Amino acid sequence: MFYQAKAIYPKGKSNEMNSFAAFRAVTKDLKGATLLITASSFYQLWVNEKFVSFGPARTAKGYARVDEIPLDGYAKDGGNEILILVAGYNCEAHSTVRQPSFLQAELRKGDEVLLCTGRDFAAFLPPHRVKKVRRYALQRHFSEVWDFTGEKGYCDPAFRTETEEHPNPPSLLPRRAPYAHYEDAQAAEIAVQGTLRYDEALPFRSFPYSGEIEVRKGRFEEEEILYHPYEWIQRHHQEKRREHVPFPAVLSENEYAFLDFKRVEAGFLQLTAEAQVETELVIGFSEDSEENAFCFTNMNAYNAMVVRIGRDQKIDFMSFEPYVGRFFFLGIKKGRALISRFSVKSFERTHEKVQLELPEDPVLRAICRGAIRTFHHNAVDIYMDCPSRERAGWLCDSYFTGKTEYALYGNTRVEDAYLENYRLYAYTGNLPKGAIPMCYPADDDHGRFIPQWTMWYILEAEDYIFHRGHLADREKFGNSVRGLLGFYKEHENGDGLLEKLPSWNFVEWSKANQWTQDVNYPTNFLYAQTLEAAAHILGETEWADRAREVRRQTILQSFDGNRFYDHAVRNEKGELELQKDCSEIAQYYAILFGDFDVDTKEYAPLKNLVLNRCIPDGPDYPKDMEPINAFIGVYLRMEALLKMKAYGHVLSEARAFFGEMEAVTGTLWEFRQRKGSRDHGFASYAYVAILQALKGKEN
Repeated sequence: MFYQAKAIYPKGKSNEMNSFAAFRAVTKDLKGATLLITASSFYQLWVNEKFVSFGPARTAKGYARVDEIPLDGYAKDGGNEILILVAGYNCEAHSTVRQPSFLQAELRKGDEVLLCTGRDFAAFLPPHRVKKVRRYALQRHFSEVWDFTGEKGYCDPAFRTETEEHPNPPSLLPRRAPYAHYEDAQAAEIAVQGTLRYDEALPFRSFPYSGEIEVRKGRFEEEEILYHPYEWIQRHHQEKRREHVPFPAVLSENEYAFLDFKRVEAGFLQLTAEAQVETELVIGFSEDSEENAFCFTNMNAYNAMVVRIGRDQKIDFMSFEPYVGRFFFLGIKKGRALISRFSVKSFERTHEKVQLELPEDPVLRAICRGAIRTFHHNAVDIYMDCPSRERAGWLCDSYFTGKTEYALYGNTRVEDAYLENYRLYAYTGNLPKGAIPMCYPADDDHGRFIPQWTMWYILEAEDYIFHRGHLADREKFGNSVRGLLGFYKEHENGDGLLEKLPSWNFVEWSKANQWTQDVNYPTNFLYAQTLEAAAHILGETEWADRAREVRRQTILQSFDGNRFYDHAVRNEKGELELQKDCSEIAQYYAILFGDFDVDTKEYAPLKNLVLNRCIPDGPDYPKDMEPINAFIGVYLRMEALLKMKAYGHVLSEARAFFGEMEAVTGTLWEFRQRKGSRDHGFASYAYVAILQALKGKEN
């Protein structure tokens, strides 16, 4: 792809944790010029002091996707500056693979190389981004602390450094996914301005992560970290003084501004500020908050950063990475500053030729609007669970998100890249032979994976091939599908059912996840469907025969004539004993993947149970059954109800579950409760379910 550009980075820094580098070149003419660029971990591209792009699109370990960005729209007379900022994290995460940092860039006009790394770009190691900071999340990299108190810019000669070539540069791939959409959303006013009062007795959460961040995953020691903005915000009372304050506004030491964007925004935080004295500004962001007071969302992320500004210095600041918030906090820990502007530059999937269908019903219409916006935030370069805490490409989530992309656009541009990443995954020795990660691109978490999620990969591949126009790609999935079926085969018992699957077994977020051993029947219904899907993809009739037998055995062992039970455990004699643990989710796995007719007399009690008793918050809900949770229970129930043609149930339950979300955040949530992500990718499937239910009712 590159003619002359080399993969380079400042000498000795390519494996350093949380490095930050700048690369600069100048050219006379940009007319008709295109920049080809890739990097690890991420880059920001600026041309003539204007932001252009953030990238690259993420992909598998050992690979890099190349962006091709036309620059003629940024041309000016008298010389053009190209500035590329690169963050190299070199830590484990769920959002990228861990590999050495580098930049490879080439400016071309036709076949003429105007500029390229390794020849024309000067490299710098500016100290403005503080290295030793807290991780942003267990699943993402490092939080941001910026120090602009020095008078020098990123590319001051004092920061000039030598570079070295990457000894083993990654293989190059095209981007595939559409380029991101950028648009500024500006805070109209300061909702509340007030003073801060420190209180040592205030309870605060100092460890906002979902699990321990071990040294091997990449972190700095606590004694090395000088900035603690997340804790600082929590340890201050916010005492309101004024409301509806216009910009610009002056904030002094121990004063704060509380901003409300009225809906969740996903993108880069932007601030224009001028300090009268040296100032330390703390920024907090949250998807949820109390009325007229800032607090952090309960979502396991370090949603705070610091910006230090020098005396009489004016800055136009933009965060390096994208974040998510509806509510924002600006607090002055030290100094005094005039705040002229605060905004969020969106980072979302481009809105190309959307095939928009919105229902007339106002509640359903609002849900669909929220679903579409949620999808755009979570489908920039891969399908993500959320654009905040993780930005991770989880399987199973993607099964639902893939349906949304095709419903909206009639194409699979993001899914093309997403599934290609999984096909490119190379065995590392951490996972069992043939298995694939639960989310990717990511580090494979030292052997931890979800066997059930690998089955959803095969189901998504079948949908992608046969229902989204990729018949020619069947054999591309051959290696991954055959490898997975080999892995499953090793865990079949004498009945042909999966037994004692290793690692993290996941049926859904409920007690059902406690009933996954020894033989889990929801998993075996899913396995039967997986075998059938694999047979469909690769034409192996033996797998289809095995699918039928797995279904027969699973129904025989788990159905009592009224409902399906979750699991069986081996007794002292080595015999399987059916346990009386029963979840609602088990019924939906059976209905969706059991290949039986729920309208027959044999299954009439089950149909009655699902349609008339398993009503969310209903008075007749079975007391001996574990209710579904949001994921994946609500979504499998919607799928099961659509299969049963219970369209009225789908619409009424969608209203009840999603109805208030769009009004609060403009997006759909991870949970129904006020916790976790308020902007979650799989929730965009609500758009698909609602449209299918409306069309079903019409027909």
